[in-house]
Amino acid sequence: MYLKRLEIIGFKSFGERIGLDFVPGVTAVVGPNGSGKSNITDAIRWVLGEQSAKTLRGGKMEDVIFSGSDSRKALNFAEVTLILDNSDGRVPLDFSEISVTRRVFRSGDSEYQINRQDCRLRDIVDLFMDSGLGKEAFSVISQGRVDEILNSKPEDRRAIFEEAAGVLKYKQRRRKAEHKLFETEDNLNRVLDILHELDGRLEPLRIQASAAKDYLAMSGELSEIGTALLSHDIRENEKQLAEIRKRLEEATGLEQATAEEAARHESELGRHRSEAETLAARIDGLHTALAEAAANVEKWEGRKQVLAERKTHAERQLERLREDLAETVEAAERLRQRKEQAGQEANIRKKALREIRSEIRRLQEVMDRPLDETARKIDELKSAYIELLNEEAAVKNELKHLGQQLEYQAVSAERNRTRAGEARAEWEEASAALAEAERELTALKERLSAVRSDETDLASSREQTAAELNGKQEQLYKAYSLLEKLKGRREALLSMEAEFAGFHTGVREVLRAAESNRLDGIEGAVASLVDVKKEFAGAAETALGAAAQNIVTVTEADARRAIGYLKNSRKGRATFLPLSVMKPRRVDASSLSRASSHGDFVGTGDTVVTAEQKYMPIVQNLLGNVLISRTLKGANEIAGMTGHRYRVVTLDGDVVNAGGSMTGGGTDRGNPIFMRKAELEQVTEDAGRLEKSIGNAEKAIALLKQQLAEESGNHERVREEREALTEKEVASVGRVAELKAAERRLADRLSLFGDEESGTTVLASGIRDRILEAESRQTSLKEELGRASKEIEEMTGLYEEGRTERDRMNNRLGELRQEAAVLAEQLAQAESAAASVEEELSGRLARAERLREEMEWTAGGDAGSSPEEAENELREWKEKKAALEKDLSAALDQRESLQQSIASAEGRFRRAAETRATHSASVRESELIAGRITYELESLRSSLEDDYGIDELPVEGIRFPENLGPEEARRKVRLLKQSIEELGPVNTASIEEFETVSERHAFLTDQRNDLLEAKETLESAIDEMDTEVTERFSSTFHAVSRQFGIVFKELFGGGRTELVLTDPDDMLRTGIDIVACPPGKKLQNLSLLSGGERALTAIALLFAILKVRPVPFCVLDEVEAALDEANVLRYSDYLKKFSSETQFIVITHRKGTMEGADVLYGITMQESGISKPVSVRLTEGSEVEYEEPVPSVGAGTEGAGL
Repeated sequence: MYLKRLEIIGFKSFGERIGLDFVPGVTAVVGPNGSGKSNITDAIRWVLGEQSAKTLRGGKMEDVIFSGSDSRKALNFAEVTLILDNSDGRVPLDFSEISVTRRVFRSGDSEYQINRQDCRLRDIVDLFMDSGLGKEAFSVISQGRVDEILNSKPEDRRAIFEEAAGVLKYKQRRRKAEHKLFETEDNLNRVLDILHELDGRLEPLRIQASAAKDYLAMSGELSEIGTALLSHDIRENEKQLAEIRKRLEEATGLEQATAEEAARHESELGRHRSEAETLAARIDGLHTALAEAAANVEKWEGRKQVLAERKTHAERQLERLREDLAETVEAAERLRQRKEQAGQEANIRKKALREIRSEIRRLQEVMDRPLDETARKIDELKSAYIELLNEEAAVKNELKHLGQQLEYQAVSAERNRTRAGEARAEWEEASAALAEAERELTALKERLSAVRSDETDLASSREQTAAELNGKQEQLYKAYSLLEKLKGRREALLSMEAEFAGFHTGVREVLRAAESNRLDGIEGAVASLVDVKKEFAGAAETALGAAAQNIVTVTEADARRAIGYLKNSRKGRATFLPLSVMKPRRVDASSLSRASSHGDFVGTGDTVVTAEQKYMPIVQNLLGNVLISRTLKGANEIAGMTGHRYRVVTLDGDVVNAGGSMTGGGTDRGNPIFMRKAELEQVTEDAGRLEKSIGNAEKAIALLKQQLAEESGNHERVREEREALTEKEVASVGRVAELKAAERRLADRLSLFGDEESGTTVLASGIRDRILEAESRQTSLKEELGRASKEIEEMTGLYEEGRTERDRMNNRLGELRQEAAVLAEQLAQAESAAASVEEELSGRLARAERLREEMEWTAGGDAGSSPEEAENELREWKEKKAALEKDLSAALDQRESLQQSIASAEGRFRRAAETRATHSASVRESELIAGRITYELESLRSSLEDDYGIDELPVEGIRFPENLGPEEARRKVRLLKQSIEELGPVNTASIEEFETVSERHAFLTDQRNDLLEAKETLESAIDEMDTEVTERFSSTFHAVSRQFGIVFKELFGGGRTELVLTDPDDMLRTGIDIVACPPGKKLQNLSLLSGGERALTAIALLFAILKVRPVPFCVLDEVEAALDEANVLRYSDYLKKFSSETQFIVITHRKGTMEGADVLYGITMQESGISKPVSVRLTEGSEVEYEEPVPSVGAGTEGAGL
């Protein structure tokens, strides 16, 4: 593969489209300063994916677009196309020729193409990954790049080797994997947070769901039994209603029959009364006519007598007539009064009858008004009461739900506060880091100033180094002296151990005898068989006391022999502890349990020392029943908790004895045996540490001596330090900027948490307000329920009172009807009496009139009347009178018969009315019973529809569950309702919510497991990539190091060099130092070489890398500028030699390089501000002459000097 062609338009100074063709070998691009030849390098770098405008020597990416000149307008875009020959298939595309195009517009938009097909920048980067053509690779090397390689820190220099090793893709993948790992961990944390939240919800929801399931089960059973019970009650009520309606129909029929009978009797009574009235009028007429006839008879008889005795009796008769007239007038007046009284009495009876009939009509209207209105109101009140109960239950549920929401908000607020606290801690940490970084930056600036000052102050530096060396040597001598003292003390302690110093005489003699094999079975003293940590030394010393010098034997026989030895030698006494008989002593379990609950309790005495397993019975015998406390106060409390049955020892050596006595205080020193062992260990440890310090000091002194010997090179090292500090200053400035940005992000995050906390607080406040409203509504509902219940009771009372009043009115109606019948009879009698009085009054008045006539006649006489005429007149009137008397007698008989008929009819009417009233009362009672049953039926049907959603029962009804009768069902319903009521408010939605939350919990648990698995996979992948990078980097480093030594010798004509790893143990992060030794000089760091040597060394390193990892082409932009002519020729010769493997495009103005090129291109500005390629040639004096411009298809023209 090689670079075949480069096409440019609008890029920097190339205002016209140009094309440069390249061939394998070395192509040199030359031109005057400022002609734009380095823009060729920038164009290649840019098309390969460079994103830094600064690297392209601009301020922003739009700066690469041709900005115009005095005679040319600015262009709106820049475009570069790179054409590669891929006939060897180096790039994994099935094309023998590959073109890569990059285009940028002034709007900021960019376009990328591969073989004229649109693509992404990432596709171009991936295409050239590990091919040596990447924007960060060494396929394009400028003078600044060489300086950067030379002056980079060792850690930054390794990037060149990573590109050569082909590990950039692994590092990029590693970064992606780390990013994915970060995202995975972030997602895992979020999932864990959600799981933690769900864990808090799951159990309450499970309880709610369980209660809801119980509620639904009991509700279902209640529904089954309740519907059956309601069906049974409905059927029973329907049967009762049918019977009552049948009775009502019969009673109604009887009522109608008796009403008809009463009406018939009433009609008959009316007819009889009408006949009686007619007969009474006829009798009155007969009385009148009879009185008139009687008067005429008397008149004519009198006239006859008068005529006979007129003279003799005229005066007497006249007087008598006057008396009769007066009497008759008086009687008529009395009759008139009786008539008026009878009329008034009849009017009273009529008025009373009208009033009774009006009351009857009113009662009938009242009775006809149904009680359904009251029943309907009761139903409405009951429905309203049920609605209030439902609303109260809803308010209770709402209160519970709001309480849960408030609790959740509290948990959320606490979690938010925790996160805010973490964010604040991170912000404070970032602020602290920023402050530290700013302090470091300030320190760096101060240090940089100091280093610059140090360049003129090297003499003072050497004096300081010498003084430091003297100080180190003095410290070393003191350390030597102290080490000798420690060794002497150690020897003394070992001698004391060997001599058993500190032990009692008897103990010491037995131990010496055992050491010299004069006694068998002696294991040693307790103090020498146990080990005690320093912190427990005081407690162990006190707990053991004199027992520390007890001697441990294998058997009792061994102890007896040792005692005999002491007796025989009379060298003292000792206490022996035979292993064969010694038994552990323990604190009883209950006391130990109580003591363990105390915060100061450390353990039993046998737990604070260690010994071989075979000696543990001895340790447990001596210390197993001793309790250890951290403090004396704790010891008192532990002793009290265990009933003062055991000895309690503190870490300071104070004792609370069994029984409660206390021992304590201080001594000048502890048990010499324990102190000696501890001191021996401490001395041995101090001596070892001091020997190590002496070794380090000797190394430090050697380094100081070397530093002092090399003080002449300090100026160069100070310069190097100044440059390093300058780089650190730049890095520190960048770090400060990053930390400031991080601090701002964390401050924004903290502010966000604050906003969330405020939002949570507002939401919680809103929930509390809703709770207060709900509680207020609950109180109001309870009051409304009380009022509704009271109103229902009042309406029910009114209903019962209405029923009672209706029954009373029925009875009153019967009574009024009886009273009306009696009054009607009395009225008829009064009217009959009035008629009789009227009749008698008429007779009296007629008689009075006759008497007046007779008086007038008597007074005036009737001279013209004859006795015969009087006899004839008398006879006619007598006949007429006899006929009238006969008619009157018949009429009176008929009246008596009619009165009997009226009395009989009145009796029949009264009996019929009473029977009708009885039947009416029966009808009313049946109607009331039917109404009550109908109301109960409606109530039962409403309950069936409202409670169970059944609006119509099946024909066969709803059967009870097996083995369950009505009473058992009623009892079961009561129990179920009681159980449901005991459950309290139930959230049936919690079942689905619990299932949802459970499913979500299970899903998130799977997610957590998947994320954990993904995390492990990513961590494993990162480890694998680290291993791959380590292996590839190590292999490439060693290969480049070998080639670097070879190329260095070829370029320098000798000498040697090597690459040094700064941290060979960390191949993933180690830096690389370059140490070179040109011919005739000693091996030294790259920074100590001259500028030309450093440049040639960097070029040697570049060629070494290209040897290990050849690239298709390499652009060298004036990299040899710092070389002298001799080294330029060496560089050119090696370039020519190496061009058989790699194509080189060299931007140069050095003649030696131009002479070694296969093709020359010239770049000039024949028009101000416009770069153009031209053909060039070398004159005999190696001067460059620029000829005609090269056409845009422009193949290079070989120079004449080639």
